[in-house]
Amino acid sequence: MYGLLISSVSSYIKDTYGEDKWEEIRRHAHVTSHTFATHDRYSERIIPDLANAASQVLNVSAENLMYNFGVCFVSFVGQYGYDRILKVLGRHMRDFLNGLDNLHEYLRFSYQKLRAPSFYCENETQHGLTLHYRSKRRGFVHYVKGQIVQVGKQFYNTEVKVDVILEEDDDIMIHVVFELHFDNTAYTELLEKEKRRLNSDHSQIQSDFLFDLFPFHMVFDRNLTIRNIGNGLYAVLPSILGRRVNKMFTLIRPLVEFRWESIQVHTNNVFELLSVFGVSRKSYYFPTKEEDQSEGTSQAQSDDFLEDDDGKCLHLKGQMLYMKEWDQIIFLGIPV
Repeated sequence: MYGLLISSVSSYIKDTYGEDKWEEIRRHAHVTSHTFATHDRYSERIIPDLANAASQVLNVSAENLMYNFGVCFVSFVGQYGYDRILKVLGRHMRDFLNGLDNLHEYLRFSYQKLRAPSFYCENETQHGLTLHYRSKRRGFVHYVKGQIVQVGKQFYNTEVKVDVILEEDDDIMIHVVFELHFDNTAYTELLEKEKRRLNSDHSQIQSDFLFDLFPFHMVFDRNLTIRNIGNGLYAVLPSILGRRVNKMFTLIRPLVEFRWESIQVHTNNVFELLSVFGVSRKSYYFPTKEEDQSEGTSQAQSDDFLEDDDGKCLHLKGQMLYMKEWDQIIFLGIPV
């Protein structure tokens, strides 16, 4: 993890309990560094170890400490200018929550090795929503709770109550479901605007325009069979047409299974795909269509495999949109 997160923990302990307690906790946690450079990377265990050590030294539960670490982080990053980013994510709390993955995507410009979690919202009502949180980093559930509550208070003048209704761990990543309770009348206003839009007489965007605008687009059906690809994609991977997209590409982000149902509920997220086969090889091995129909999904298992042996896999980033008129999904992607 980056030093920015650890510095915020150090700042919280020093400000709340004093410099001497920080030094005692640091030694108790076997943390040798006295200071932490914002853009340097450190062990993933440092913050959980500090929380456990602080729990013993201060006689405060580790869960409460992690929650307070999360609260402190929101205020702490203001000195680096990141509070300005949070302020422009949207007018309402729901805008912030629905844009969390886009926020982390932006932060990757400054923190290129960022192991960002993945979020998505569902079951939204005027009284709140359900937030799904997936991460390969364990022990940060209460940290995230603290961040959410503080963002609502500090930037949206909104009181947010967070309940954890599910925690599961499949050895690859954790999946946590939060139930968020807050004044979400902005959602009902959005629904009214959507109704007016659907009843209006605006002409729909022609598919040919989209196809020309995104030469690396893909269109696939409910079986994940690729039905259309852009000219740019055809130039480098012509044989993927008619194949299953989850056999031709690995899903890097979001951290979900590569299935139709998963894609439909994550349309607010940024999607990253990595081609299974290199784009510069003169010959490719593609599975037969019968092999394509076999069950199974491609999903990122680590952060280290973004290139194949010759480093020529195609890395695409973009948005998935469900096209009701076609009953298909279009991926509007660009190479990265």
